[in-house]
Amino acid sequence: MSGLSAGCRQVDEELDQRFGSPASGLSEPARRHVEECERCRKLNEWMEKASPLSPCPPELYAMLQSKLSASLTPVSPRPPMWVIACRFGMVSVLLMLLAVGVMGLAGFDKMDMPQLLGITTILATGVTLLSFCLAWQITPGSLQRVSAFAAVGSLAAGFFIGVVLLFPWHTPEPFLVRGLPCLGIGLGLAIPAAFLLWLVARRGAPLGVGTLGGALGAMAGLVGVSVLQFTCNRQEAEHLLFWHGGVLLLSTVGGVLIAYLLNFLFPREA
Repeated sequence: MSGLSAGCRQVDEELDQRFGSPASGLSEPARRHVEECERCRKLNEWMEKASPLSPCPPELYAMLQSKLSASLTPVSPRPPMWVIACRFGMVSVLLMLLAVGVMGLAGFDKMDMPQLLGITTILATGVTLLSFCLAWQITPGSLQRVSAFAAVGSLAAGFFIGVVLLFPWHTPEPFLVRGLPCLGIGLGLAIPAAFLLWLVARRGAPLGVGTLGGALGAMAGLVGVSVLQFTCNRQEAEHLLFWHGGVLLLSTVGGVLIAYLLNFLFPREA
């Protein structure tokens, strides 16, 4: 439009108005410009040859309306964000309580009060933060106050700092022999947790594939870490960091990789 003369712009504006009122004609200045400008003359001739659209019969409108109404199905309203977050939290906590009830409280008996309060606060904060993070991930247009990367990073940093400050550093028994069973149990708990959390997540509209997979993996790993914390009788810092923390790390990375693999094998339609 910047290269057009004032007359061409006037003709364009009046021809645009003709779409809304086909019977209207050009003004006298516009007609004089059309006689002198080949570009506007061709455009005007095309407009004059174009037949106006015939009005749609009322019967057609009624038929379309009835078909559209028949195809509509009722949907339930989207629950508030805190309700969605509570669903993720409840699934995780119930699975933790079930596993702890079966495996016992050997770790609980080994911790003193500062250790118990400190690590419980860190784990509970992680569950809350990741629950809201997952709720944001499956709700398009939601305000994500904390990114999934920041949530997982905060959980990992909090667990690391808490273990370093609260628990002693000594390993009286073989490190590998005592650690591998914990790693296996933690990952074994993370698998059903990830599946149950996925059942909740699939009811929404997931956003980033890798981000959601990582958040689900971190939440599932947190379930395994929490159960181990209260059931494992090895409450030494190096054991907790390497073997219990390894559950969180492997679950998070595994969640990202599995999410991308499933998206590659079963791509979602755009």
